Amino acid sequence: MYPLYYAIIIVLSVIALISTIVIAKNMDKSENQLSPEEDLQHLKSDKNDQGSIPLLSAIYAVTFVITVILVWIFIF
Repeated sequence: MYPLYYAIIIVLSVIALISTIVIAKNMDKSENQLSPEEDLQHLKSDKNDQGSIPLLSAIYAVTFVITVILVWIFIF
């Protein structure tokens, strides 16, 4: 049963890593397509834009919660 827990944690961590890399690549592509003037206008107009922080926070919160649950099951 314990190898199953290890496999779940490893798969979940790999999914979180891959999703982080995909988000970073998407942000990098969007930043490279803007000219300096467009980038300045974008920064001025989107003061409340948090970018990918909420999505990354959700990904790692879910990963952390599932890992804690599996460790708790493993210990008890």
